[in-house]
Amino acid sequence: MSTLRDYLPLNWTTALYRCLAGGLVLALAACASLPSQQEVTSTEAVLPVPLVAGTAATDARAAFRQVFCPLALSERGSGGEGSCEQWLWRLEDEPAAGLPQSLPPLRPSLRVFVVGGAFSGCFGDASLAYRRGLQSLQQAGLPVRSIAIESRSGDQRNAELIARALQAQPPAPGQQTLLIGYSKGAVDILSFLATYPELAAAVDAVVSVAGPVQGSQVASRGAWAYDTFLASAFAGRCDPGDGLVVDSLLPETRQAWLEQHPLPAHIRYYSVVAVTTEEHIARGLRLSWQLLAGESRLNDGQLVPREGLIPGSALLAYANSDHWGVAIDIEDELTFFAARPDTTAFPRSILFEALLRYVGADLEPDHVSDFR
Repeated sequence: MSTLRDYLPLNWTTALYRCLAGGLVLALAACASLPSQQEVTSTEAVLPVPLVAGTAATDARAAFRQVFCPLALSERGSGGEGSCEQWLWRLEDEPAAGLPQSLPPLRPSLRVFVVGGAFSGCFGDASLAYRRGLQSLQQAGLPVRSIAIESRSGDQRNAELIARALQAQPPAPGQQTLLIGYSKGAVDILSFLATYPELAAAVDAVVSVAGPVQGSQVASRGAWAYDTFLASAFAGRCDPGDGLVVDSLLPETRQAWLEQHPLPAHIRYYSVVAVTTEEHIARGLRLSWQLLAGESRLNDGQLVPREGLIPGSALLAYANSDHWGVAIDIEDELTFFAARPDTTAFPRSILFEALLRYVGADLEPDHVSDFR
């Protein structure tokens, strides 16, 4: 197991980081407490902005729950209903579930590509999004894989890498393509769609999981610190790329980009956001949670819900997780900074499989009415 010191350069900056970390722990003791479960569940969801003015946003939480929960219950065995309900928030405005549906199958004709987040190349396999879910489904013979990016580069560079990967693997007749972006990976995917329309024409669906689609206030607060101090902290650990990883996540940058780049209309978009309570927030995300609490006490330590919604997307879930836990098992690598009061891990592989099953069914014309 590693701690943050294993990834920092052995020079004067190391002492600075350790001092900052110590001061951070002391400062957090005086911070406001995180929201209670009752506070979360008594809140109404922030919904994606419709692409067409005057139309209703697509709220697919109840339908997605019907896919996620059977998988969670099967995995947890005798855990009962609570083993599902504890991971997907049921906010007070969630629509009532429709008639029970049979669990949609995993479709071998659905190609799935996962794009990870910022710094995903810097902390070993534990920072790879849905790595265990990918391994399991690959072993089952399904066409799922991750796309290697430069995790410290901006969205335009990674859009190019996504384009290269998809160009090298064109779909076979009858295949459909789903792109899943975790954190900044969602931003990289959207940039790819706008920059490479010929390749985007073969994409059928995009899912953002905790993606800073609208930018991140945390990036605004942290851009100077990254450029001044932290950029050198990863020397020898991961490729520096073009150095635009944080700058590309600034709210003004992302919002201007969205205004200038209409998303391809033929693609179906889906969003998963995360908010959590005291039990499930990582130690290293507490300060950033506090920074965001001025706008919304419901956040994942990196994003407030509105920042994570693709315009025109279907909202699939409010996950009960912090920003890391919803996709990566970073606690296996950074045992101190990723430690949480409740050590029960969010069921990442279940969420990943549920996304594939749900979207696969939603892309089938005969089943659209059942799952939208």
